[in-house]
Amino acid sequence: MKRGDLYIILLGLLLAGSIYGFKWLQMDHSAYKPGDLMARITVNGKLYKNVALTDKVEIIDIKTGFGHNTLKVFNYGIQMIYSDAPKRIALDMGFISKPYQQIICIPTRVYVEVFNPHGQPSKDELDAVI
Repeated sequence: MKRGDLYIILLGLLLAGSIYGFKWLQMDHSAYKPGDLMARITVNGKLYKNVALTDKVEIIDIKTGFGHNTLKVFNYGIQMIYSDAPKRIALDMGFISKPYQQIICIPTRVYVEVFNPHGQPSKDELDAVI
């Protein structure tokens, strides 16, 4: 390796680190208690239900013309436990319990996102994910 190679590697690392640091500074770092969070469930772009994420077990069945999904609220989070979609990718998204985490089932058009109802929304916050 020559000196120029090391400079290029160092420049790449500095660029990657600065991009990561800039993104980290833009994130919402507001403090929250686990019981404060909620999950927003939308079906076909319309609000289906807002659910408080508590330690109590709650089963939510979503039956629409697009399909059948079952969500389970437990341990201050939510998880999709059943989907009749041809590929059950939403089941692999697992347990979500932090703000901005999401579960998306495209064939049944179900979208679940964890949010902090007490947090201050920023003006740069996304309206939707496509």
